[in-house]
Amino acid sequence: MKWTSSSLDHLKVAFGKEPFSAKQAVDALKKEAGYSSNAAYQVLHELVKEGLLTKLGRGLYRIQKDKAAVQRETVAFSDRVVVTFTSGILIKAEAALKEKGIEFMVTGPSALTTFHHLLPRRLIHLIYVIDGAGEFASTTLKQENFQAFLNPKRNEVELALQAFEDRDIFVVREYANLEGNVGGRAVLERALVDTYFESTRRRIPFSEMEVGRIMANAFRAERIDIARLLSLAGRRGVKGEIQSIVKVLVPDVPLSDGVTNDKVEQVLKGVMA
Repeated sequence: MKWTSSSLDHLKVAFGKEPFSAKQAVDALKKEAGYSSNAAYQVLHELVKEGLLTKLGRGLYRIQKDKAAVQRETVAFSDRVVVTFTSGILIKAEAALKEKGIEFMVTGPSALTTFHHLLPRRLIHLIYVIDGAGEFASTTLKQENFQAFLNPKRNEVELALQAFEDRDIFVVREYANLEGNVGGRAVLERALVDTYFESTRRRIPFSEMEVGRIMANAFRAERIDIARLLSLAGRRGVKGEIQSIVKVLVPDVPLSDGVTNDKVEQVLKGVMA
């Protein structure tokens, strides 16, 4: 067995799928394999070079998924609609993140401009990245002269919009799992759920009625996988709310009663507009 393979096994046991720092890796390899610091750092370099480790940022790593898992994930989403970008700025940001090897997913309202009823003068671009890569991602975007903010609250986004009146805003958030991510872009169902969640939970200043219009337009234009939509909604704790909206959009679909509250009612106003 190659020394890098045995080292990777030690790192898998120590960290699994979680991100880890170079120091944590060095300590683990010292303890489990008896490596010196220099040897441990050389192992990290070789594992990245071989594509077995992903470098999330300066001194931050995560074990790469095996090729079979990546292939299964690709097949699982091969029949899904992936969001299409119409913003040149967003495409440039996507290219910058890919160049740095950052695992990310563009989602939210700016990823759904095809379905907007009223396109705002400026856009809030929502980018989810894997846990531990937020600082690196936001710094990368800032270096490309984008206005990027890591895990901002709604009022912070509003202040940014006021401060940069002629610029789009990039909101970067960290997540442990980017389910529904295909090549850096959310599948349509994931983008719809994220847009609903970010708006109704007042994480970004985006009209709930416009969310309803977007959902209605998407259901008219595309074949939405409702089971997938509800599964993703369940992961974000809004399955009952999305279910109530789907029952209005597709009355013939046999679904149990969902949840109706002020948030759902505001979105439904947009659906029915």
